[in-house]
Amino acid sequence: MNPPIWRFPLTKPLAYSYVRMSTDIQLKGDSLRRQSERSKKYAEDHNLQLVEDFRLEDIGVSAFKGDNVSSGALGKFLDAVKAGRIPKGSYLLVESFDRLSRQKLNASVALFFDITSNGINLVTLSDNQLYKAGEAEFAQLIMSIVVMARANEESEIKSQRLSAAWGAKRRAIGDKKLTGLCPAWLELSDDRKSFRVIDDRAQIVRRIFEDSASGQGSFVITRRLNDVGIPAFGRSNGWVQSYVTKILQTRAVLGEFQPHTKQNGKRIPFGDPIPGYYPQIVDEELFLRAQFARGKRRIEGGGRKGEALRNLFTHLAKCGYCGAPMHFLNKGFGPGGGTYLKCSQALRGLDCVSTPWRYQDFERSFFLYVKEIDLGEILAASATKSEAIALDDRLTSLKEKRHQLEVQRELTYALINQAISIDFVSAKLRECENDLAGVDVQITDVELQLSEFREQQSISPDELHRLIDQLQETEGPDAFAQRTMLAGRLRDIVSDLRLDIEGTKPRLKKAEALFDQAATNPLERQSILEVIERTNIEAKRYNRSFTVVLADGISRKIVLNNDDPTDFVAEVTVDAAGNPAGSDRGADLETLFGP
Repeated sequence: MNPPIWRFPLTKPLAYSYVRMSTDIQLKGDSLRRQSERSKKYAEDHNLQLVEDFRLEDIGVSAFKGDNVSSGALGKFLDAVKAGRIPKGSYLLVESFDRLSRQKLNASVALFFDITSNGINLVTLSDNQLYKAGEAEFAQLIMSIVVMARANEESEIKSQRLSAAWGAKRRAIGDKKLTGLCPAWLELSDDRKSFRVIDDRAQIVRRIFEDSASGQGSFVITRRLNDVGIPAFGRSNGWVQSYVTKILQTRAVLGEFQPHTKQNGKRIPFGDPIPGYYPQIVDEELFLRAQFARGKRRIEGGGRKGEALRNLFTHLAKCGYCGAPMHFLNKGFGPGGGTYLKCSQALRGLDCVSTPWRYQDFERSFFLYVKEIDLGEILAASATKSEAIALDDRLTSLKEKRHQLEVQRELTYALINQAISIDFVSAKLRECENDLAGVDVQITDVELQLSEFREQQSISPDELHRLIDQLQETEGPDAFAQRTMLAGRLRDIVSDLRLDIEGTKPRLKKAEALFDQAATNPLERQSILEVIERTNIEAKRYNRSFTVVLADGISRKIVLNNDDPTDFVAEVTVDAAGNPAGSDRGADLETLFGP
């Protein structure tokens, strides 16, 4: 809040009462009332006009570190004085010098002169001393310097004692825990030496992380917890999304405890995390996979998914003609019902192909011919993960760990500009680089294992059809989890997916436009277009098709039989080096995929 600008003639000098208290607890005592009464009495006794509608307060703001001047109310008051919004000759009323500053002497004295040299009279209410603007007496200056030096000394001693006490507590962790506060899935033992795991709550937390790692967002997880009637932790009558998000963010599940301190009324980390402080209830691999999945949802968008997660291609499928997203359209039940993918541009009435593609047909065609999507592994119903899925999960967690180490390295570099010991920063950087090198070796090893494993695996056509049937059963108890996991895998494997619902037919309009521009004879124009159309029909160019570009650079184009989503006209794969390979059924591939 800025002080008012006083422009009219003042009958009395203005007085401003400045209050600074280290914690809100002091407000429960007599401090605020005492200073308020003292300020009013001083103003009355000295014929001053006390400004009561401008509250000059720094509650919980440190004077030891000078935060009340750098970012607090006192600093804003001085800025207002220098800007002329507070008239010279005004009074600043404080309880004592230690309320103004507890910094080192040179900074405290500089603040004293900054106030008085800018035309403000300073009053300390505890001893009723007046330090006139620019007229402070020598004896007063000596006394103020002594008081300020003592205030800094007391704060230094207090800070050292607190640090020493905290350090002693950290060293004695094995004998006694630092604090009785702990996560909701733990409870402190009677002797305060350890924490006990509340098993049913720990199981709920692990399920939250598993759901997050499989692609479910906090909103969906929260809704499911409430739907199945799992009791919330504490006194709440239901789960809330913010608390689920908090669980997913905390490293306490890994056993870490991060001490905090308060600065400017805000909790900030104090010192390094303490590993092994709590019992670990989530393994690091699962934690890292959950963080990776959460990061992907923030970048790509998650959305509040329906009960069965019907559209696996959200944020992936695009119109092959205009590039707009393909919209998932539900027409309900009945003869004309069902679910479809349709160009969102056409859906809005704009110029694009309005023909829809029945969703189940597209899904079946996609999984039949995009063989990089291993349905057998993803939909495995056994409790034990297959080797391929385990390797995939391991790779995801290692990549997330690498990302976190890179962030940590950048934060360490930032310490160089904060007057932190170069030896300390160098040691931290060496630690980061060693960890990164170790993770890179592990990533290379897992990628090699995964590549070798996938080269060896095979699946029969009948088994693949059975798995697709299983996938399209959206009503089963495991359907949501399976389809959520599969949607996440698709976003990892597929970088681009384009649907040409009418094949190359819409591109015939370009030929018509060229003839029109060239003012071609109408009869000749009609004859040429008929030949082009007949050739295209014979070559199956008007059949629906889709093109997939995979994350490793391989692209695949499938031209389908319009009457059977399980049958193809042509299938062409182009590797990362641009070499084509494929098969066809009577169609000329070069003609089919040419411009």
